[in-house]
Amino acid sequence: MELEGQGLGPEGFEKGAFDEGFLGDDLGPRSKTSLRMHYEAQVQVVRNQIGNLEEIRGNLGLSQRKMAQLLLVDPSTWTRWTKHGDEAPPHIWRALQWYLALKEKIPGLTPQYFISTSPQVLHQKALKELDLERQERIENMGNLSLQLQNLTRERTDLNQELLKLKKDLNFHKKMSIVILLISFSWAAVFWFWKGL
Repeated sequence: MELEGQGLGPEGFEKGAFDEGFLGDDLGPRSKTSLRMHYEAQVQVVRNQIGNLEEIRGNLGLSQRKMAQLLLVDPSTWTRWTKHGDEAPPHIWRALQWYLALKEKIPGLTPQYFISTSPQVLHQKALKELDLERQERIENMGNLSLQLQNLTRERTDLNQELLKLKKDLNFHKKMSIVILLISFSWAAVFWFWKGL
């Protein structure tokens, strides 16, 4: 009891002597775990791939409020992240990466699909748009196959014409050789008669 009156604890140590190193402001930031550093490295890779938060929001054409609704966060959280240099948690970056990948793979997919209270209706609409796109692609493939068939026919015709031209060329070569030989023989006969 006497020690406590002098500012000492029950073991005789000064009160707050050990608290200062652990609870004081002189420690600075806590050290990061290797897992946290790994996540931050992944975030940096994702950020390099898809851009910063405001660029993504602009590309999607969403307001800050709709973007927050898409990510299931409070709008003030979105504002805080964008004001402090894209300091969103790693799972937010991963969600944005997945969303953009889905949007690329399924062209009819809009943010409304995730934000709407009735995603089933939007799902049906997206499926219809995909069916229309698939039909267009099938038609394009049909047109391309017709063009390919036409090109194949033209190629066959050109090959036949080339063969005909080669035959004509061979005939003309042989004829020119025959004419040349006849000319030489007449010249030889002429020189022979002239020499007599």
